[in-house]
Amino acid sequence: MKLATTRVSPRPAFAAQRGMMAGIVLLVGFWVWGGLAAEELPPSSSVTPELFATGFAFAEGPAFDVQGNLYAVNYRELGTIGRITPDGTASIWCDLKKASPVEGRKVQANGLKIDSEGRLIAADAGGGRVLRISSDGRQVEVLADRCEGVRFNSINDVALDRLGNIFFTDSGTSSADNSVGAIYRYDIGTKKTMRLAGGLAYPKGIGVTPDQQHLCVGESAQYRLLIFPLDAAAGQVGEPRVLIDFPQQTHDGVLDGKFAPDGFVFDAIGRLYVAMWLAGVINVVDVASGTIVRQYNAGGEQATNCHFHGTYLYTTVAAKEAVFRLKLGVKGHEYWGHRSLGGEIGQAAIDVKE
Repeated sequence: MKLATTRVSPRPAFAAQRGMMAGIVLLVGFWVWGGLAAEELPPSSSVTPELFATGFAFAEGPAFDVQGNLYAVNYRELGTIGRITPDGTASIWCDLKKASPVEGRKVQANGLKIDSEGRLIAADAGGGRVLRISSDGRQVEVLADRCEGVRFNSINDVALDRLGNIFFTDSGTSSADNSVGAIYRYDIGTKKTMRLAGGLAYPKGIGVTPDQQHLCVGESAQYRLLIFPLDAAAGQVGEPRVLIDFPQQTHDGVLDGKFAPDGFVFDAIGRLYVAMWLAGVINVVDVASGTIVRQYNAGGEQATNCHFHGTYLYTTVAAKEAVFRLKLGVKGHEYWGHRSLGGEIGQAAIDVKE
């Protein structure tokens, strides 16, 4: 069913930007990418979030394909995946409740990524599965729903390496006092799933660094990011270290507190853009030094995830049932192996009504 589309002008940000973090070194990383100068990014206070799309029951998992289509979960209702085309047409692209139901569970996708063939890789949090959805949204394949015979609990987010292997987090029922979360790898060649690490306190976001040498994981209940040495050929990780402990007190005009990191994405030169749940900001982390170099207003509280397209960073904000975008003037890491078309979706904020 094709839905009607409402096109309106972009709206200003909901809140003023906070100032940038200065001179706080939290932990030194283990490798250096050249040219990670913070000056390449606009000042924190100069970026105003633009409301881009509304109508999400719980906005999460933004991802763009090379044609410039934006995908985000829970469009209009829980359990769906919505698509917004470059001309601004929005619709329910795939209803997982109908296309791939799970008995006894409420199917609901969370994090999303696009693979090299234009298919959508989805973390099905409700169904406890990793899904691959055809480029037309009609075919849903279950890639993994268990490891060594044990069913996954709640898959939170997914990431790809340059070969197409899938890394994902299972946060399950874990917490700071019950660290039973884990991370896994699905081998695209053998179609086997391997448990990489456990004992994590609610792991959420996950990502392979652009140089393919490390795996970053957000340990949300500990308010920090972990970084694992990654042996890409063997598909294994070494012992992790803390990349950054996020500050838990507001200071120097930068909003901090007990705000859990959620989904994140890398830019083309390896900086991390981390959606901070409840804080409503995006923390930009220089991975080489383990420092926050910028903090941008995500558009509202309950920032869940983000994804680059063109020179914009798109953010999902659950509290606003919306997608926002930030004009940062930098491009994202092309994790899927395709060369981006680099186009921008039209200047519309979209609220589709049936």
